[in-house]
Amino acid sequence: MTPNPKLKKILDEEISLILTPENIATNNYSVSFYYIDNGFEGTIKTDIKALYTNYNDKDINFQIKFYNYEELEELYDDIEIPKNEVTLKVVPNEYFIKKVSYHDTIETPVETIVTSIMANSLKPIIEEKKELILALNVRYYKGENDINSKIKTEYSKGKKSNFWILNNGINAVCEDFEIDNGSLKIKNFQIVNGGQTTKTLTRIVNDLPDEVQILMRLTKIKDKTQTSKISMDIAVASNSQNAISARDLHSGDRIQNKIFANLDAVGIFYDKKDGEWATLSKKKYRNPFGNSPMHLKIHNTDLGVAYLSFYLQVPISTAGRHKLVFSEIYYDQIFSMTTNEDDQFYKLMLAYRIAERVNRIKTEKLNSYEILQNNYINDVLVALAGIYFFKDNLTKIATVEDLTEKLKEVKGQPNINSTEKYTLNLDPTFDDFILKEIGLVQNILDVKKEAKKEFANADWIPNDTNNWLKKDGTYREIYEKVIKKLKQ
Repeated sequence: MTPNPKLKKILDEEISLILTPENIATNNYSVSFYYIDNGFEGTIKTDIKALYTNYNDKDINFQIKFYNYEELEELYDDIEIPKNEVTLKVVPNEYFIKKVSYHDTIETPVETIVTSIMANSLKPIIEEKKELILALNVRYYKGENDINSKIKTEYSKGKKSNFWILNNGINAVCEDFEIDNGSLKIKNFQIVNGGQTTKTLTRIVNDLPDEVQILMRLTKIKDKTQTSKISMDIAVASNSQNAISARDLHSGDRIQNKIFANLDAVGIFYDKKDGEWATLSKKKYRNPFGNSPMHLKIHNTDLGVAYLSFYLQVPISTAGRHKLVFSEIYYDQIFSMTTNEDDQFYKLMLAYRIAERVNRIKTEKLNSYEILQNNYINDVLVALAGIYFFKDNLTKIATVEDLTEKLKEVKGQPNINSTEKYTLNLDPTFDDFILKEIGLVQNILDVKKEAKKEFANADWIPNDTNNWLKKDGTYREIYEKVIKKLKQ
């Protein structure tokens, strides 16, 4: 079993501070396990408790708690905000205050200040108060993910930071506040949205640049009976607004528009943005060859995944290849705007049409090869298809890296019919090669099945094929064995 890296990071950063040798030696800690379910029907609670029976005599201070949704809601409503008094430094003359009523079952007067605060005045407060300042925040710090890494990078730029412009800032509530000579004095301060921003702030090494500012909206709620309710409403509203996906952010890129125009001209819809298809007349994109499919569409994620498999030789990734397509690591390689965009378009279409052809062959031969029953095999076969273009000179592509480098020479245009909706234009021997590929991979699977039977005295099950194919190192193993067989 591979540990969850995000959970491991949280354990390393947070739990290790509690489970010190001294605390363990003196039993100065406790661990609580919280289970949440709609109703804990049947024997669920008994089964969960049974998991911990082996630890009852280990001198571990732990407890198990069960909550259904209604109990959680009641608990949240009963949260008592940890008392505190903090002072933040505001940017002079950069604030305004608005008094309004919050309308619910009763009307609650609230007062909100919107201001720019100095980030280095917030950091020591977060470090001192720790999680107590985030008691009403609906999200916990997610570790060093892509978003938080970007926050950290912008923080660290000092005078050249675009942080104030790029970051949504923080949304907070309190019992009272006042402005006094450039300082914002706050009573019972709670951050309800922006926990990722504030927790990342505390993890920046050394001193934070003085110039970094954060946008903050702080709402004063004097009626303590309404604090939790209004805070929850603010938090949910702030966190549930539709996020802009990386895919949508790139939908206006020059190359995305070029691909759209090229395909649109031949009656193929290029899906590059969520919701765009629903706004268009579908008649233009009807399939002239029949009703399967009814319309001709190419999704840019599928285009990217095919390129990732074929040209970049990444058919398997535990990170999720649909995410990789629009990641900072791969997007500019897949949808390159630094090379000739016409050349890149044809390369993308070649990879996509090869993926289509491989899938068709797989469907036709589905009952002839056990390996084809697995969904992960499609992209592996697309990646191996790259060997076809160098089948007469295998010594130059001994490794995956060799093939990746050589594939840069494979142009898309000679292998694509530009006058026939950009269909594939390859010699019939390509299909024969794919069938040979399938046979070789099936042989590799057969050897693995026999080995498990012989050495573990156990039968190979379909899930074993899943687990094998989706491991990051599997493609390299398959590639090397296929190349060896082809050389023979």
